[in-house]
Amino acid sequence: MQQRIPLGGGRSPHAVRRGRRGGRVRLPAGWPLLAAALGITGSLAGVLLAVAEPPVEVGIDARGYRVAGQELSDVGGGVYRGAGGGVLVIERRQGQVRAAASADLDGRPMTGRCTLPAGAGREDCVFRVAGREVGAVDTRTAGGWHRRYADGRTVEIRVAGDPDTPVPFAVGR
Repeated sequence: MQQRIPLGGGRSPHAVRRGRRGGRVRLPAGWPLLAAALGITGSLAGVLLAVAEPPVEVGIDARGYRVAGQELSDVGGGVYRGAGGGVLVIERRQGQVRAAASADLDGRPMTGRCTLPAGAGREDCVFRVAGREVGAVDTRTAGGWHRRYADGRTVEIRVAGDPDTPVPFAVGR
């Protein structure tokens, strides 16, 4: 006895169909995990960019010394004075630059001193902000300084003009 199987036409739900050439792309078995990892990485990068502080602008010219939008006027002899009472003293001797500052930082008293040895490419600083002392090392970059405080905080400092412009202010604190 022969069995008859109705195959019907090409539109029948029971029609035999051949697979397409160039069918679906097969993804590796772990692709959901990979996609999740890439998403998390992208999110973290976005958060870091959102919370990163913008670089602090510093410059010195014939008018005076500028730091983070504040102007200190040149009163002569390496002394600069701000309208709000801030004072900066810069001494350049035998290729070494030393600077000290006193100012009000967001309502907190701040003093700082930095030393830039000749040819060192780095500036060593000590700050006292509201009675707490913290050290920092500024490393030269193409556009100024990269400051790393002893507690791990960092800030980028862009310098306009003389690349040996000291920054004895606790910027980014």
